[in-house]
Amino acid sequence: MAKSKLRRLKIGGDSFLWTVKATHLPRTVTMIDYPVHVKFTAFLETHKTSALHIHFHTSATVMGNWLISGIGEVNLHLPSFARLLILAGLEQGWKASRQTLSIEDGLPILKDAGYSIKDACDRADA
Repeated sequence: MAKSKLRRLKIGGDSFLWTVKATHLPRTVTMIDYPVHVKFTAFLETHKTSALHIHFHTSATVMGNWLISGIGEVNLHLPSFARLLILAGLEQGWKASRQTLSIEDGLPILKDAGYSIKDACDRADA
């Protein structure tokens, strides 16, 4: 299991803490790849109870999950992606100092930013 570590990122005058956690789910007989739930969490350093949670439901091959392993153009462990996701949360109405926001499908955020993404359905059809 990956070590959960909070990382710091400054955006404007605000200091955010963020982390990425992946949970591997059981594979069924009909599935090609392993299902993975990736959760990005961020909050203001001074307001830890009003977090932004962005969920990604994807898959992983034996090489790893394409969102966090660095095998593609997206790597949620990089600060540039943390910035992208935090700014997207703020644009979608997250009030970092007083309100929690949960986005159940973060893949459209990456698509809108111009990244070529694959979800579990796309991978099974490939």
